Amino acid sequence: MSANLQACSFLLGRLDREVAKLKALTFPGHHTGPRKWLSFIAGILDTAKSYLAQAETQGFPAAESERLVREAERLGDNAYQLLTFVAGTDATQIPHQVVAPFQRWVEALGIKETIFFRAEHLPNYELAWIDLRHYGLINGATKSLQDATLAIDWPALRVSVPGHAMGLLPHFAVVGHELGHAIQDQVKVDLTPFTQGIGDAITRAMARLNADGVTWAHEHSIRTGEILKAWLNELKSDAVGHYLVGPAFFFALCGFLELSGRGSGMSGSHPPSDLRRELLFQKLNEGTPSFAAILATKTGLLITEDFNSPNIARRLPDTQMYEELRDRIGKVDAAVTVELTSAIAAIAPTIFHAAQVHLQATSPDLVYTPTQLSADLDRHLDLLCHLVPPVEFMNAGQLRPATLSTIINVGWTALLTKVDQFPTIRGFGGSPPIAARMESLHELLLKAVELAEARQLWEELA
Repeated sequence: MSANLQACSFLLGRLDREVAKLKALTFPGHHTGPRKWLSFIAGILDTAKSYLAQAETQGFPAAESERLVREAERLGDNAYQLLTFVAGTDATQIPHQVVAPFQRWVEALGIKETIFFRAEHLPNYELAWIDLRHYGLINGATKSLQDATLAIDWPALRVSVPGHAMGLLPHFAVVGHELGHAIQDQVKVDLTPFTQGIGDAITRAMARLNADGVTWAHEHSIRTGEILKAWLNELKSDAVGHYLVGPAFFFALCGFLELSGRGSGMSGSHPPSDLRRELLFQKLNEGTPSFAAILATKTGLLITEDFNSPNIARRLPDTQMYEELRDRIGKVDAAVTVELTSAIAAIAPTIFHAAQVHLQATSPDLVYTPTQLSADLDRHLDLLCHLVPPVEFMNAGQLRPATLSTIINVGWTALLTKVDQFPTIRGFGGSPPIAARMESLHELLLKAVELAEARQLWEELA
């Protein structure tokens, strides 16, 4: 056996054992995404091992044997890298209580792709699309690889959430935004009425760049289209998050942006953070009664736009904003984003309306309303302050499980108005009392999610 074949065989064997250990882990919510992914990796390793077996065949041409060893090495390296996609998906990393309710959102939104949730030690929420279906078609693909490839509904979706200290249940309302990305193409927005505004923004960007020594070129028009599409998709996803969890999404997104120190947030991929906050604040004050009015009436909480995010940087005047951005993101992106901001703000109400229409047509039970918030606070807020988690409620003479949206909204309301009434918990010696009380609330909310999901399963199986 040649040295390189021997080394490759050793690597593949170690990867096999690592995959087997990972398959033995408990994955929260019993969701199948991680196991399907591990089976896919195992199929890649089986194919690599079959290449080595052929390379060792007596009388096989030396050049062909070397080629097969190289291909096996490449597959082994790929398999090793693909293991990173399931890092943080097991029950020791992501709160196991939340995955099954998240999966209910996935199913209700009509998301058919294979999905898995993972936590990472980063201040980041992200949806990644992963499409590797071509592996099932490579030369000599084993049946295990072909079957594992077919078992995944591509593209696979991976939702990342912050783990450890930033893995707070109320902040997980931001997952509504990430799932919004999974259905963003289904939210149809007619841009025809805004053609003039977009064109004017491009004209201003061209003039700004010309004054800074940059001549507008075709690739700049392409880049403008990419930025516009990215911004539209971010606001579509914000809209989905708002309609899924109402005020909890405003508190969660703004609080997360505050804690993670994102500055203005303005880039080629994201519109300004203060604009996103402004739009969500407007939605909280919309309608009679509005979410904001209900919170004020029932708790005395008066929400302002920067209520829990005073340090999100506000946009500067356009020229100053351009000068601040150009060294960080480049002249072209800086000019386009600065000038596109007013156009996207004008389109935003249409985006939110389109998202509402889509959700009402496809998953109306998911839409969280002011009426629901009012009922949730009446049923659960005072009880939660007496350490009774919001697990169930009486409806038409029957006990029904609380939804994740209910639990998160009651949790946020308690966090913002009642947290001083909670006891501290052990293990927080030396921390400010308020931190220990917030941890107590967090544990109660996780317990509520777990018990409500258990009741939901019991009803489904009864």
